[in-house]
Amino acid sequence: MIIRDIPRRNARRYPNKTAIVFEDTRYTFKELNNRINSFANALATMGLKKGDRLAMVADNCHQPVEIFWTAAKTGMAITVLNPTLPQRSLSYLINNAGARVVVYTQNYHNLIESLQPELEKVENYIVIGAPGRSTKSYEELVASYPPLEPEVEIGDDDLLYLPSTSGTTGLPKQIMHTHRSLLVIALEDLHAYNISKEDVALYGAPLFWGFMIARLSIPCFYKACPVVIPPDFTPQCILQTIEKEGITYAYASIPLVGELTNYPDLDKYNHTSLQGVLAAGPPLPPEVWRRAIGTFGNIFVIHYGLVEMPMISLLPPKDIVFEGPPQVNRLSSCGKESLNAELRVIDEQGSDVQPGEFGEVIAKGNGMVKGYWNAPKATEEAIKGGYLYTGDLATIDEEGYIYLSGRKKDIITTQGKMLLPSEIEEIIYHHPQVLEVAVIGVPDEELGEAVKAVVVLKKGVKVTEEEIITLCQQNLPPYSVPKSVNFVESLPKGF
Repeated sequence: MIIRDIPRRNARRYPNKTAIVFEDTRYTFKELNNRINSFANALATMGLKKGDRLAMVADNCHQPVEIFWTAAKTGMAITVLNPTLPQRSLSYLINNAGARVVVYTQNYHNLIESLQPELEKVENYIVIGAPGRSTKSYEELVASYPPLEPEVEIGDDDLLYLPSTSGTTGLPKQIMHTHRSLLVIALEDLHAYNISKEDVALYGAPLFWGFMIARLSIPCFYKACPVVIPPDFTPQCILQTIEKEGITYAYASIPLVGELTNYPDLDKYNHTSLQGVLAAGPPLPPEVWRRAIGTFGNIFVIHYGLVEMPMISLLPPKDIVFEGPPQVNRLSSCGKESLNAELRVIDEQGSDVQPGEFGEVIAKGNGMVKGYWNAPKATEEAIKGGYLYTGDLATIDEEGYIYLSGRKKDIITTQGKMLLPSEIEEIIYHHPQVLEVAVIGVPDEELGEAVKAVVVLKKGVKVTEEEIITLCQQNLPPYSVPKSVNFVESLPKGF
């Protein structure tokens, strides 16, 4: 299988080329392949085999990437968990996966120790850092076992990755991605931005977000492109890393693009090496995109997808322009269906909507999830007739560009009218002191739901609730105007 063979091939062709960088640690492709193989042989000695699952709770470092590739070589599957999840969710996900091993970074020792009585099938705990009495040291295992290549037959449909949903409506679900689906996603990313072995790539998100490890390391290592992992995602750290490592390509959340653009010390860093950014997440206002492109150049590839199908549509740089009505409208879209996706926008009856009408985005393709692990009912609800039902509302124009409007579950119903939060948010973003905004519906006996705006201001400024409401009154019908405004330090991100 292609994915499994990538580290071995790179070790043979580019043994002395840098493969991965984290802070002061650097490994060549030969060293990385040896470390992957040594850990695979350590797991085999513990009795793990093809089809077994590993769980990981870790901050950003190079070891999670190595562990992912260990799974890819051995036919195991890995679930990478968000450490900030409630303990109930973490224990559920580890148990639901049937994980036999948990790997974690040392700073989560107390968390993992508190979970141990609830973990049903875990046989070994491996710590990245100093080991405890009942744990094994990851680095000692890597140093103790020979780097012999695992000999395992792996098929296209074998499970490799179990990322989880956000769990906003209950316990999270685990999504089954196979060797085939992850390879297709990698090919989609290579089509979006043609990475080469001369590039240097940056992870611009936590490794536990979605399935970031697979998302960047497969296409990068496929092209023998080094990967740099920053220790955190502050604008200062990202800009320092770009300058120090000569980053040419980055995968970043769209909010991070906004933070970098608005960073007051941006001019102190040399970011001219940056040639491409694959960005995903909630949209930025056109004026922020204009500043971002004015600062970094027209290097952004915007895409839309879910963890279940990460590349549904694509908006390339040629469509991110600011002159003429059609092009401005395209900037507010998330592009056309991607290379290996078939996309539709349908009404409640399952018919394709006409341009300008709202409907649900559905899509299918070989990069789509196989289903939800141990959740056949959820799988049946999400995948119908071969299509993934995203739950996202959108319109589509005559040329096939889609314009997201929000989630079906996020529609606000007030005074008998259905409102899209994004339309209200767009108006509030016009206030020059607003950094981020989310509009939600809150229960109201008289209205059904009342509109509330949750606003993050730029640093050091003051804005009143009356100012935001007045802005909305001037640009929206009365029923769309927020009844209240809350000012907060930050909005939760979907990590």
